[in-house]
Amino acid sequence: MEQEYEIMSAYTVIFDHLVHLGPGDSTTTRNLVERLSSDLPLKPRVADFGCGVGASALVLAQSLPKAHVLALDSHAPFIARLESTANTHRLGERISALVGDMMEPPPLEGVTGEFDLVWSETSIYNIGRTNAFTCWRPLLKPGGWLVFSDIVWQCKPTARSDKASAFWAKEYPDITTADAVVDELINAGFNPLDPVLSGRESWSNYYEPLRERLRLLVKHKDRPQALIDVMAELEREIEVFDFSGNDVALFFFLARWDSIPGSLK
Repeated sequence: MEQEYEIMSAYTVIFDHLVHLGPGDSTTTRNLVERLSSDLPLKPRVADFGCGVGASALVLAQSLPKAHVLALDSHAPFIARLESTANTHRLGERISALVGDMMEPPPLEGVTGEFDLVWSETSIYNIGRTNAFTCWRPLLKPGGWLVFSDIVWQCKPTARSDKASAFWAKEYPDITTADAVVDELINAGFNPLDPVLSGRESWSNYYEPLRERLRLLVKHKDRPQALIDVMAELEREIEVFDFSGNDVALFFFLARWDSIPGSLK
């Protein structure tokens, strides 16, 4: 327990003041929300699982001005920061920022199984897609939407660098192709749209500020061992991306929970 606390404290220090805790960009999030908005009720109930410090939760609340958003993350300092930011943007009454488990999310306003939209950006790997589909599907209303981003292979196994293959096999054993994720959604009973590729700016929005933050922290003396270890892991991740970033891509997956034929275009 103490070791886990030290590791999470290290993440708090590293990501202090950073906006993105994983690849992503607000423009893509906003465009996808707008794409789905006509298929959502006037006052949608929205969940953002693994919200971090709230980059996507804020966009969801701003793009859906009558929505109530449950923003959930397991790390209390991230939630505290989101609460402060939401209040600054006068969104505190519409964003319920809570510490919790994505596998056992709390109800929004005392109601379960009533979400019109479940959203998750670069967080689904924490619990695995199969677990996520099983846990989140009962939370959706009939016709509700599941939207998540995930890192996938975008080249064949023979074209992948050894460095990327070794890194992702260890860090994300569940990684697969975009087509395979679509098949998983269909097998889980969802009606998916074509996946949406997120641009390279999603990666630079994450890695460039993080790279600079690590440069600053390495100058600090008397860093605790947990901070040194987590920094080394992130530096390896950045090194792999610099060497073979084109081996992987970030895709958004949009899927409706019902059997309505056809799809949005």
